[in-house]
Amino acid sequence: MNARENVIRTLNHDRPEWVPVNLWQLPAVKIKYGNKLETLIEEFDPDIIFAPFNDPTEDPRHYKVGSYTDCWGSTWSNYQEGIIGEVKSFPLVEFKNIWDYKSPKELLLSGKENLKETNKFISNHHDKFILGGWISIFERMQFLRGTENLFMDTLMEEPEYFKLLEVVEDYYMTYLDLWLSTDVDGIVFGDDWGSQRSLLISPETWKTQFKPVYKRFFDKIHAAGKYVFMHSDGYIYDLYDELIEIGVDAINSQVWCMGVEKVAVKCNHRITNWGEVCRQHILPRGTVDDVVDAVKKMKENLWVNGGLIGQFEAGPDMPFENIKAGLINWNK
Repeated sequence: MNARENVIRTLNHDRPEWVPVNLWQLPAVKIKYGNKLETLIEEFDPDIIFAPFNDPTEDPRHYKVGSYTDCWGSTWSNYQEGIIGEVKSFPLVEFKNIWDYKSPKELLLSGKENLKETNKFISNHHDKFILGGWISIFERMQFLRGTENLFMDTLMEEPEYFKLLEVVEDYYMTYLDLWLSTDVDGIVFGDDWGSQRSLLISPETWKTQFKPVYKRFFDKIHAAGKYVFMHSDGYIYDLYDELIEIGVDAINSQVWCMGVEKVAVKCNHRITNWGEVCRQHILPRGTVDDVVDAVKKMKENLWVNGGLIGQFEAGPDMPFENIKAGLINWNK
């Protein structure tokens, strides 16, 4: 059984042979550890990898120190190399501008030919489970409108707000169509819906305004025979039932801020937990033994005939030995 086959069995709770492993890396951790980290990853050979796409809408300045305006019209400021910055100027602060606003959809489509290289990469790694894309609906709306404004918009429900949601959905549907033309196994969504203790908006608002949007995406992905992977930071316990209902196959969430045992009761046999080992406390400030114990606890609680992918995001605040321990101990 190769890695791809084992991941599919894990997602389907169908007698996988081992816990699949997937490591994310911030550019800053690559800068800090360089070849040392690359060698570790090459030797360990994770089961799940991301396919590259030379996307013309992606700005190479995204992780660079300085300020720039992206193709959406959002102006970013960044003070640390390898760490994403913040949007400081929003193109739709004046909400009336939404009626004439154009997303960078045409620029995106100009990169369609670049997907030939993406498919070549996939073909060369056919034994791996390969993920593609990164669709951020809620976060993109914040980058365009501003977080405080957008939170108020979800309450006011004015026509401009629904037009903004329509524009963002239309762009990402085009983006999704490009990815679905490739041979990737799964499509990734990334929207942070939680604070440390609760959702950022009410569960009812999420259900009425965003759940139908996500479902349209997920249905299209499943119709193409691919899997839905979703990332969301924070306390999202109140969303698990909703995400399961509309078809998320694997959820990447901060299980440690909600409680591993609590998440297990809600998720086991229903959805695959795609990590993650605690990157708030254990990975940056714990010992190697703490990391090993965390991996063991997650496996004991969440691995039930599949249903668990060993994952975390490596950051520059983490000792190298902790990164190594979080990568190599899932099947010991």
